[in-house]
Amino acid sequence: MKSNIRIYWILAILSVAGYAWIGFHLLSNGVAETPLTVCLVKNATCIPCPSCGITRSLLLLISGNIQGAMLMNPLGCVVAFAMLIIPVWILSDVVTRKDTLARSFLWTENKIKTRKAIYIPLVALALLNWGWNILKEL
Repeated sequence: MKSNIRIYWILAILSVAGYAWIGFHLLSNGVAETPLTVCLVKNATCIPCPSCGITRSLLLLISGNIQGAMLMNPLGCVVAFAMLIIPVWILSDVVTRKDTLARSFLWTENKIKTRKAIYIPLVALALLNWGWNILKEL
């Protein structure tokens, strides 16, 4: 498990940051909505990136609007699933002194890198999502 500790730290930090970001938006009651976005791609090019709208998608999911969340950005549902599962998985691995999350992460990464039948559809889906964001003028 020691060799995989970096994966756990990165995922834990990303989880805390994600919950803090969503919490900030929930507590601001929409005040955080400004014309300026945190997306560097959109700020530089005025074109949304494939992940633009994920925060709004998560907020729609939290309010129970699953259809709205999917229409805003389907990746929001993937991120929501990860935000629910990863902290629990990290805690489980820490308590049981196992490294199942790290091994699963590395296995998945290897499969995506080495199998065209996996990474080509994933790239195609990312491009479709990007096109969807541009079409919606997100």
